[in-house]
Amino acid sequence: MKDHFVDAATGQLIVDGAPYLIRGAELHNSTASSAEYLQPLWGRCAQAGVNTVLAPVSWELSEPREGEFDFGLVDAMLSGAREHGLRLVLLWFGSWKNGCSSYVPSWVKLDPSRFVLQIDEAGSPLDNLSPFCAANRDADAAAFAAFMDHLARVDGDEKTVIMVQVENEVGLLGAARSHGADAADAWAAPVPASLVRALRAGASSHVCAPSQPSTPSWGDLTGDADRKAELFMAWHYAAYIQHVAAAGQKIHAVPLFVNAWLDSIVPDESRTADVAFAGGQRPGVYPSGGPLPHVGTAWKLAAPSIAFLAPDIYFGDFEIPFKDYADTNAVLFVPETRADEHGVSHTFLAIGKYGAIGVSPFGFDSLSDDDTLDLRRTYTQLAALEKDILGAQPQDRVRGFRVEAHEEETVHLGPYDFVIKGHKEHGASQAFGYGLLLQSSADTFIAVGHDFTVEIRQGDGRPMAVLQADELVVGEGELVARRRLNGDETFAGTRIRIAADPPRGHVFMPTSGTPSGIVRFSVYSLEKNGHTWPSK
Repeated sequence: MKDHFVDAATGQLIVDGAPYLIRGAELHNSTASSAEYLQPLWGRCAQAGVNTVLAPVSWELSEPREGEFDFGLVDAMLSGAREHGLRLVLLWFGSWKNGCSSYVPSWVKLDPSRFVLQIDEAGSPLDNLSPFCAANRDADAAAFAAFMDHLARVDGDEKTVIMVQVENEVGLLGAARSHGADAADAWAAPVPASLVRALRAGASSHVCAPSQPSTPSWGDLTGDADRKAELFMAWHYAAYIQHVAAAGQKIHAVPLFVNAWLDSIVPDESRTADVAFAGGQRPGVYPSGGPLPHVGTAWKLAAPSIAFLAPDIYFGDFEIPFKDYADTNAVLFVPETRADEHGVSHTFLAIGKYGAIGVSPFGFDSLSDDDTLDLRRTYTQLAALEKDILGAQPQDRVRGFRVEAHEEETVHLGPYDFVIKGHKEHGASQAFGYGLLLQSSADTFIAVGHDFTVEIRQGDGRPMAVLQADELVVGEGELVARRRLNGDETFAGTRIRIAADPPRGHVFMPTSGTPSGIVRFSVYSLEKNGHTWPSK
């Protein structure tokens, strides 16, 4: 049995045989190039409630001379993580990073006749290794295999590394597809039969495979020219990465994944968002061929060693990529997102509504303690409820949400509807509330998060009342009740309020906050107990 694996049946990451929730922090690109620079960051991560650090391993530093490997920085990361009780997700910066090839070794960069670059339509070279070049692929695969062999030897027992990302935000910038001689040969070749069958079955909303010829070339496909080019690049990037991934996975079996630089296209015009993501409207403006949902079928067919595709999300409507990637992958993981209040506020939504195995805000190492307040508060809450959340996810007993101040959202959980309203305290700057609800038993629930209120209703809209409510805090490693909440703090038994701080400024009738942001409450119906609500 594998020690770390993705359980597609439950949609969870299994680490050491048990479900695991990633409270991640990704370091800046150059941080892991120095063991000394890294040293003070391990303690900061642990103190912030992080349990998993995402950090790059660069091909450039791992193989400075062809065939000579140095994984001293990997050893330093393993040592630092273990000393502070942290896990690692290592990011292989090999052939591609953010749509270019800046992390390849100097001996690759200085030999373009052997290690071929891609060419744009005007005939100019692009800073992007060609996925059609076997020398590129084999050199990357050899380096990745050496890296995984090193992990097998130094981490085979402790298994500090729980996943590995293969490359980073792959795709071609500057053109929808490559126009080099190697790419031209591939364009004229037959489309792989498995992809033709998928296209004929409707796998793409942009590209179709005609019934004739029976074995079409890429040029025979129908649809927008740029979309055909993007699908072509997706298949060949994925096939290249499959070769690299398989070379390492046969040596050391940990889950492998790829991440995506998103586009800024709303695929379904019925959605209300004007722009879904930041990243570009056309392939080549965003990295063409990257692992986006609309080319996900090609990726999965060409790269079966990759456990899932993952979105990096910074702008726009976060819920669109949450849903798209959750619906089309075994699990949802967000390896990069904003580390500010706006980004962190989507954490509970990802985990509670879309079943995410975790999130990882980017650039933690450059943030001050004040900048990480929201992250630290959220991770403290997640750590306290981790077992409850992981137990509730497969049983559909958890709901996540994010609501703007003074707006509301209704979520259904168990037999009840919960009306969630963003609760902006007087003098507060935050303009949204966020959190999740867990069902503990038929009529008992836990609310956790920041700045929202909850009203409970029966399915027909009749209100339920709060029977009792307790603020929970962590004491001696487990959650314990600190205060019984009533009166003003529950709006006379009609609502639950989650607010970390009491109101600021002049307020006619202030109420105390709920500093832990965790409240367990049970509900009852006055009607069932001999009372009736006044008719409206």
